[in-house]
Amino acid sequence: MAKLLISSDLHLSIQEKEYSLSVLDEIIEYAKDYDALMLLGDTFNTFEDLQELKEIFSKKMENYQKDVYLLKGNHENLKSKGITLSKLKFPENVITIEDISFFNIDNLDIIALPYSEKYIIDNNINKKIYNLNADNRIVIAHGIVEGTLWSIEENEEAASIPIDIIKKIDPNIAIVGHIHKQMEVNIENIEIIYTGSARVWRRTKSEMGVRRCLAINTESNSIKKTFIKIKNAGEYRIYEKNINNLSNLEQKASEWDINDIIDINIYGIADDENELDDKINSLKNKYSKYVRDINIKTSELFLLENAKNESIIKEFLEIADEYEFNTNNEEDLEIAEIAKRIGIEKIYSALQNKKR
Repeated sequence: MAKLLISSDLHLSIQEKEYSLSVLDEIIEYAKDYDALMLLGDTFNTFEDLQELKEIFSKKMENYQKDVYLLKGNHENLKSKGITLSKLKFPENVITIEDISFFNIDNLDIIALPYSEKYIIDNNINKKIYNLNADNRIVIAHGIVEGTLWSIEENEEAASIPIDIIKKIDPNIAIVGHIHKQMEVNIENIEIIYTGSARVWRRTKSEMGVRRCLAINTESNSIKKTFIKIKNAGEYRIYEKNINNLSNLEQKASEWDINDIIDINIYGIADDENELDDKINSLKNKYSKYVRDINIKTSELFLLENAKNESIIKEFLEIADEYEFNTNNEEDLEIAEIAKRIGIEKIYSALQNKKR
């Protein structure tokens, strides 16, 4: 029975050295209960980060003692200047994979498809596929399997993996890194699991939610899958908050962790810029010490100084507020807020023109 722990897209970096290494430490701690650790690409943010952190990484892997399979991802290519993983000196238990590779662990055939700009299946590889005879078979890879309905994230290479290659291998499952959103999809009757990023690397919706690694156990003719939460990774959380209803953040903040990244988008209507700045600074001072980073955006906030003093605007807001009070539908509330912003702007503009 093979027991493997699989993770991807850790993006170890000098810029976030302490945080990213703490995530690696947690993964290694979990991996002690398994036969091997598999890192499915983008373990390092760039080749420069790899070179700077290689000694620390190697020491941690050496202490782990069991085998570590290190796939090449597209980020290991960044700024590499032609230097390959195989040319670097890693401990003996670190197995670097830069080309299509085949190996077996306790009657589990494993076919590795590291990141490649073009996959070539020659007669030699066809023969190896034909000779696979273990009870179970998996693909581990870095890229986006052709047919996955997913928009490519900004500044990311396509890293496309032809579905025909995986169909030819005919695995029980294909486990893939590169996409930071954790997903389980079925493409042409092939089960594909995207493990997602092991930590929060950037502010995109794909990084929201709990970060996890995947454990697999082979049992007779089946493969058991278990996801394990990575606590040190934290979460990326986004909130949409009305300027006049910020008090309920207290309840949300009770769920936050020291490694979380928080974005708060404040919308609504404000008539005093100084009061607005005071509220934003108060929020930052109150919560920044409890998270890794907090960012407050006001791009959706409509600022009209002294607008609410106009009687016609007051009357308009009273009608809008009554409507909001009588509905619990979130979409209707959002529409009402937009209507308030547009309405006040138009009324205020008309009043100013009239005064001229």
